[in-house]
Amino acid sequence: MNRQRSKTLAATLLVAGVLMVCGCAARSNPEGSSEQAEETTTADTVAAAIDAIAPDLIDHIDLVMNTSVGCPGADGTPQATVRAWQNMRYVWLATGTEPLAVADALIRAYEKDGWDPTPNQAEEAGAGRTVLLTKEGGADKAPGLSVSARSDTSLPAVIYLSSISACFDVGGVRDSSK
Repeated sequence: MNRQRSKTLAATLLVAGVLMVCGCAARSNPEGSSEQAEETTTADTVAAAIDAIAPDLIDHIDLVMNTSVGCPGADGTPQATVRAWQNMRYVWLATGTEPLAVADALIRAYEKDGWDPTPNQAEEAGAGRTVLLTKEGGADKAPGLSVSARSDTSLPAVIYLSSISACFDVGGVRDSSK
């Protein structure tokens, strides 16, 4: 993994950790709420992607994040009353499995099912990639799926899968922990 990607991954994990620690990513599960629907939808989106990977290629799966996060306001800071639900999992692959090959097969399968791929970063030969998949015509209604993988064989083989919902208003009531 090159230094820039290492720094980007570290920064992403740092931001997620800060959001969770400061309460900006409080967990909530109100029955029948928009938040509950978004939690279920993003979890289902990531679970479906995991199900599309051959089970013999998977060593284990870590749930990294399943929480509401503040949507950025006009000033770029997370808002307490406008939230989105994010679900992120690391899919650790069996020894000898090439992460880019698995990610590319997953992306191709989603494309065949009508999802549109958008690279989130410039691809560099041998370095890896991140692709955002969105359903045709549904980018603002359905959560997308972000698929990230790298080809650095000196590190454990892993694919990062993440889904984040559209922003929703929680009506001025701050979430509380589950």
